[in-house]
Amino acid sequence: MRWYERLRGSRSSQLVPGPGLQRSAAPIALGALATYNIVQNTALVQRAYVPANLAATVGLVVFARRAGSGWSDIGFDAEAFRPGIRLGGQVGAGAAVVLVTALASTPTRRLLLDQRAYGYAPTSVMYRALVRFPVGTALFEEVAFRGVLEGLWRLRSGPRVARGVSALAFGAWHLLPTYRLYPGMALGSATPERSERVIAALGSAVLTGCAGLSFSWLRWTRNSVAAPWLAHASYNSSAFLSAWLAWRIEHSPR
Repeated sequence: MRWYERLRGSRSSQLVPGPGLQRSAAPIALGALATYNIVQNTALVQRAYVPANLAATVGLVVFARRAGSGWSDIGFDAEAFRPGIRLGGQVGAGAAVVLVTALASTPTRRLLLDQRAYGYAPTSVMYRALVRFPVGTALFEEVAFRGVLEGLWRLRSGPRVARGVSALAFGAWHLLPTYRLYPGMALGSATPERSERVIAALGSAVLTGCAGLSFSWLRWTRNSVAAPWLAHASYNSSAFLSAWLAWRIEHSPR
C-alpha cells in the first residue's frame, strides 16, 4: 500500500484525546505559539532557526493529532495535495512576477532596498531562498497557523472564529520581529524613534493579519496547507531575491 493510500485511510480517523484535551487544545496551541515567538526573537541563534522551526512543526502536528484532529483537519489531506500545490504555485508565481517587475524601474527598485538582503554571498542567498524561507519560515508558519491552530479552533468554535483567531495570531506573530528588525527594513530609518518602531510593528501586524486571511482562504479552497505554504514560500523567497538583486543593481558601476 502506498504512503498516500495509508494517509487517505487514516485521515478520517482521529486519535482519542485525553480527558478535556480536545476542548483545551486550541488555547494551549495558541499559548505555545506565543511562547515560542518570544523564544525565537530573544534567544534563538540564527543557525538553529531552521531545525528549531522544523522541530516545532512536528511537535505541533503531534499535539494536534493527540488532541483528536484528523489529517484533513490540519490540512494534510493526501488527495488535496496536488490541487493545493497547483493553486499555491499560481499565486506564488504572480507575486514573483510583480516583485521582479519592480526591479525594472528605479523608483520601485529602491523600495526593495532592504538592509536584511544586503551583502550576502550567492551561496548564502540560495540557502535563504531555497531552505530558510520555504522550509524554516513558510512551512512552519503555514502548518502552525493555517494547519494546526486554525484546525483546532475550527473543531472548537467553528470556521469563522478559527479564521479570526488564526489571522490575529499571525499578525501578532510579526510584532516582535518587526520592532526588532525595523532599522534594517526597506522603509525603516537607520536610527528610528521608539514610537516609529511601535507604529511600524503595529502596521506590520495589520498587514500580516490580512495576509493570514488570504492564506486561510487558499488553505480551505483546496483543503490543503500546501496551497498557502507554496504561495507564502514563493513570496518570501522572491522578495528576498528581489531585494538582493536591487542592491546589486544599485551598487553596480554606472
